[in-house]
Amino acid sequence: MHNLIVAEKTGNPCEFAKKMYLSRSQLYNTIAIIKDLDAPIKYCKKRETFYYEAPFDLELSYSFKAITNDEAKEIFGGFSLRPILLDGTIISLL
Repeated sequence: MHNLIVAEKTGNPCEFAKKMYLSRSQLYNTIAIIKDLDAPIKYCKKRETFYYEAPFDLELSYSFKAITNDEAKEIFGGFSLRPILLDGTIISLL
């Protein structure tokens, strides 16, 4: 996401959401979270792209934790729902 914004190659909101494997509302929720981190994100209708109004670096950290089958059932509401990563990879809960 950050790289597309820096390069000003996001496309319009629907295109950007599709690139990120998000719904349009999820995209706007994500942008709101990043704005809460003081990111100066703007949208240009003429160029149809999101961009940073001023230089901005975003550093993200994440970790993974192995969970039990019972924890997975509780988190995901059973095994019929399949969590998907941002790159479209389906995570197996079994």
